[in-house]
Amino acid sequence: MSQIQDNTAQLQSELEQGKALASLLDSHAQQLSMQTLTRLEEGRVLAVQRHVSKTSGHQVNQNGTLSSWFSWEQHPRMLGAGMLSLALIVGLTLTLQLSQQNENSDAFLLGSELPPEAFVDRGFEPWLNAKVEL
Repeated sequence: MSQIQDNTAQLQSELEQGKALASLLDSHAQQLSMQTLTRLEEGRVLAVQRHVSKTSGHQVNQNGTLSSWFSWEQHPRMLGAGMLSLALIVGLTLTLQLSQQNENSDAFLLGSELPPEAFVDRGFEPWLNAKVEL
């Protein structure tokens, strides 16, 4: 219970210090020159304009699920890793396709009625075409 009382006393002293600082600033604000006051006013106007320009218009919540799906494109390292992963997937897919074609051609050669040497012989195709024309 003593810690709560200590925190309350600390908050009270901070509040008093804040009020004292505010009154000190108010009293010294009356002594500022006109040039300083105009510069402060111009700075305030610029700050308000920047704030309004940032908050006006349509903005997307950057913490949403959809925006986080596409946030990787803002980071070059993530983009490089994504491209590398994509190249790996494409390479594996092409390798699988070519190996299946190779297996199909092997099955065709072994399942054919002709011996495999007939497909390599240069004179076989003209002989086969001559047989078909008859």
